[in-house]
Amino acid sequence: MVGFKNRILCFLEQIGASTCLLLLCVSLSGCKKDEIKPYALEDCAVVFEGVTNSFSMKGHNDEQTVEFRIPVKVVGPHADYDRPIGLEVTDSTAVLGRDFEIKSAVIPAGALKTDIIISVNQLPEDVTERAVRFNLVPNDHFRAGYPKYSKAVVSWSELYARPPYYVWRYWYLYICPAYSQAFHKLMVDEFGTDVEKYTLQRAREKEEPDRYIFKTLTWWYAAARHLYETVAAYDAAHPDAPMMHSDDYEEYKSYEVAVGEGVRPEVIPTILSTLTVL
Repeated sequence: MVGFKNRILCFLEQIGASTCLLLLCVSLSGCKKDEIKPYALEDCAVVFEGVTNSFSMKGHNDEQTVEFRIPVKVVGPHADYDRPIGLEVTDSTAVLGRDFEIKSAVIPAGALKTDIIISVNQLPEDVTERAVRFNLVPNDHFRAGYPKYSKAVVSWSELYARPPYYVWRYWYLYICPAYSQAFHKLMVDEFGTDVEKYTLQRAREKEEPDRYIFKTLTWWYAAARHLYETVAAYDAAHPDAPMMHSDDYEEYKSYEVAVGEGVRPEVIPTILSTLTVL
């Protein structure tokens, strides 16, 4: 009897879905073609994916300059030619031409996403951080975009910072859907500094071998289990002082969410409570 009822309910759901689809088609068929205007190239805008972009100089002590990438995306259609991005620098503690250079600020032909690439010099011994605000400004290719995402603060320091997208994506999916500098330090302590380059995308590892190191799916599963067991053992031995995230802790609904766009709870959680259990 239960199975019969389930089949009846399923049939009714299908009828309902079909009816909705039919009504939608009838509604759309009543629209005139000239009521749906395509997004024209001259209406395009470019915006930052995140308003906060923090980078770490850790692991780059032997390099005179280091390149960092700030993700941007196009609102509108792609073009069959390169489109320069209008960019200005304001409120900076770094000097353009002395402390950093803008290496690339162009939307390539056929692309809707890219990175603004900057090259920064090593920090002087008496400086712990540099920061700059980039403003996206209208030009011959792009109109003004959404105000909130037309400005972004970019900083670099000796502190840990969330890894680049093709590394962070797998930290998020297999290790922890949140980030803090304390968690980052734990990752480095357990797996070495190269963990900041580990990815699950062979293409990226082949395209940029100096930036990414491919690790198999089994490695990610084993790493997640190892980290969970390690932290659980530590917390069991130190019940009054478990491993905690640091004050910069942020949790994210997706690995696509930019730094600074996540949720910061009032109470900082333990690291163990946020680790993925595989």
